[in-house]
Amino acid sequence: MVNEVRVERHGARLDVVLNRPERKNAITQELAVKLREVFSDARSDSTIGCILLSGAGGAFCSGIDLKVAGDDLAREPITAWVGVHAALYQCNIPIVVALERFAINAGASLALAANMVIAGEDSFLQVSEIAMGVPAPMCQAWLHLRHSPAVADRITLMGDRISAQECLRLGVVSEVVASDAVMARATEVADIIAGHPPRGRQGVMNVWRALRHDIDDADHWFASIASSGAR
Repeated sequence: MVNEVRVERHGARLDVVLNRPERKNAITQELAVKLREVFSDARSDSTIGCILLSGAGGAFCSGIDLKVAGDDLAREPITAWVGVHAALYQCNIPIVVALERFAINAGASLALAANMVIAGEDSFLQVSEIAMGVPAPMCQAWLHLRHSPAVADRITLMGDRISAQECLRLGVVSEVVASDAVMARATEVADIIAGHPPRGRQGVMNVWRALRHDIDDADHWFASIASSGAR
């Protein structure tokens, strides 16, 4: 059985790869469980300086795998998905996302959770749950935490594909590079962050956490956001 999340250590950098290229790295319950474990474990490892999150096969993530999960996510939710985002929040290690080709819906929420996103010039981000008749709670959670209401509304209410350049203008991605240079540049950025003195890096993250109003119980907070959309 193929490991749906590949994890590799390179010095102080931890590479986390969504590994379902045949399904454009779409999210399943098994993948979500593994991803939650990876970020939970990383939280307690003080030797990790940066996490590089990418997708196998030249694409980042196409969202929830409806072929596996079923069309009615209200009845058949991926229960580990909220836990993934709580673990991401609690991890407090800088995360760089290599956004190749697309980050759609659940995939977009992973990109929105990152500290830095390196996108290819032909990449796009899309939060289209509104067109499916459902909310986008995890995308909305991170947009609330990191971006202005105007940016959050633009992304969630239109439901369209937002080009890499427009994402850069909105502040949703950090850099746009040639499509074939995404992994190289994302790796370079992650290595720069990982190479800083641990005290400095952790100090910066702690100050940002304090300024951005730390969430005491991330599990409960993200679960409450997810449940509010079902009311």
